[in-house]
Amino acid sequence: MASTLLAGQCAAIGWLLLGRLGVQEASPLRFLWVPASLVLIFTAIVTILVLAGALIVLRRDRLETHGKPYAGEPREWHGGPLVQTFRSFLRGLRSLAGAPPWRLDLRAGELVEIRSRQEILATLDSRGELDSLPFMPEMESLCGREARVHRRVDKIFDWITMSGLRRMRDTVILEGLRCDGGYHEGCQADCPILWKEAWLRRSSKKAKAVGERSSGSDISLDLRQFTTRIDTETSETRFVCQLSKLPQATSPTPWNSPRNLLRELFSGNVSIGPFLTFIAIFAFNAVQKRLGGACFPILGHSQSAKTPHAVLNIQPGELVRIRTKREIEETLNSQFKNRGLWFDKEMTRFCGGIYTVRARVDRQIDERTGKMVTINTPCITLEGVTATGEYFEFAPLDERIYWREIWLERLNAQADPVRKTPEAS
Repeated sequence: MASTLLAGQCAAIGWLLLGRLGVQEASPLRFLWVPASLVLIFTAIVTILVLAGALIVLRRDRLETHGKPYAGEPREWHGGPLVQTFRSFLRGLRSLAGAPPWRLDLRAGELVEIRSRQEILATLDSRGELDSLPFMPEMESLCGREARVHRRVDKIFDWITMSGLRRMRDTVILEGLRCDGGYHEGCQADCPILWKEAWLRRSSKKAKAVGERSSGSDISLDLRQFTTRIDTETSETRFVCQLSKLPQATSPTPWNSPRNLLRELFSGNVSIGPFLTFIAIFAFNAVQKRLGGACFPILGHSQSAKTPHAVLNIQPGELVRIRTKREIEETLNSQFKNRGLWFDKEMTRFCGGIYTVRARVDRQIDERTGKMVTINTPCITLEGVTATGEYFEFAPLDERIYWREIWLERLNAQADPVRKTPEAS
């Protein structure tokens, strides 16, 4: 049906283009030709997107049925010399327009140097924050290091106050730099560290030669005093970190603004392939919702009220295979959880893949309350398995994904990790 509609639209567009040659200037039809052509072209593009989305969904559904992952390659793109030259030109224009010098307008893949401790402390307020984002003591040992921008953080999803999508400015995450929880009682969440552009400079030979230069004054500030707070209602000690302060460090932004999505493309957070894949699946799901059908990805669950449990004692360094989506669905309750841990649609793309165990997580800070939570049923994190954000409008925070042991099976050392032979998206 959709292909027939597309063929009809193409024929109508062709008829309009050819018919335009025979429309006289004085004819009233000349006023209808342009809007009619635009409407038909737009509907043809939408139809193509829906058809492409249907093909992508059918392929992914087949891979899920056969227990094969489709995690694909990294979603970021760094751009070539032409793109980088164009970006430099735009930065020059912004500088002439009065943009502050600390606003670097960083993009994925750019090399930066973390400023010295003294330079960074000079940007902080009395609470050790810049724009309500804390500079944590875990970050001090990283001062002076070079790193590459992993993603630009222009938006976040507020899971703390559930206020929806929120706008963040002048912030990036750097490749490989995560919080080790050393000053937060050993929190094992391994969150990516957020860096304000004012805390960074573009890497250059001149910057390397300067090294750890001082800002001109010896600023003394013990950042450890800001890692905890006292709850006014219970008088209990609660932890404070960057993640717990995200609602204060961001501002509301509308869900339906296309700029939120386009920023991910123009910043290099996502390449054109995954971007168009998202648009196609979104268009397909929109039609499905309109027709009362199911949206992809579809998650099922068991009818059992109590979810099953397995103790495999999986340890870091071991090789495991993530079970198929269908096998995992049998362990979920009606809220798609197993013993409190949610299995979400972001995780379906990894099902069937083979990965190395990174860590066992049994304690972390609850960002909503600030309490240190002991996890009775340990969660497993895997090397290279982080949130892609494809089903969440490319949320950029790159969080670790947690797995229950019952969702994994131990393999021998001869198996090849899926990252060496990824299944393309």
